[in-house]
Amino acid sequence: MSLPMIEALARAMMARDGLTHQHAQRVQRFAVTLASEAGIRSYSMLEAIDVAALLHDIGKLGIPDRVLHKPGPLTQEEYDQVKQHVIIGADILSAFAFPGPLALIVRHHHENWDGTGYPDGLQGEAIPIGARVLSIVDCYDALTSDRPYRRALSHGCALAMIHERRGTMYDPTVTDAFMRIVQRLRTAPVRDGAGRAQTRVDSLWLEARAV
Repeated sequence: MSLPMIEALARAMMARDGLTHQHAQRVQRFAVTLASEAGIRSYSMLEAIDVAALLHDIGKLGIPDRVLHKPGPLTQEEYDQVKQHVIIGADILSAFAFPGPLALIVRHHHENWDGTGYPDGLQGEAIPIGARVLSIVDCYDALTSDRPYRRALSHGCALAMIHERRGTMYDPTVTDAFMRIVQRLRTAPVRDGAGRAQTRVDSLWLEARAV
């Protein structure tokens, strides 16, 4: 894949919305780890997931600021506008002729395992595996981040919500892989700069949020 083109698109996203770009960087740090844990071994697929994680919200360049940064709940009309970002993003990436499944991963990362997602209502294994991986990491970071209309949830609350959505929103196999990673990290305690005990997952997530 063209590294200069990827970097140019990432810079465009950062110039438009720094918070979205920071979110994308955090998602990128964990997406390939989850993909590997879920059994994906193809280098080209792992590379596509890595780039898709960084650029999954590139389509928000086409969403008006008044909607994207609204300090409160969206109306249905506004939400429908936001949902267009996956189509816009896939169209942008397709226009640059990136090889492999990159554009499809971006297009379908808001599909749900039970077929209730968007934009195409795909269900189960009809959803590209890269999109199934990305959707969980994207959700976890979104839930644990402050938004204009709500405060960040705790890691525990976010994990409980993801587990609750196993088999409805999220691929059960990928969800289980995510929980295994979290469990392994939680059993490796570390200490912060003040000597306070942290779980490894908290430490890594805080480190990612500093990017």
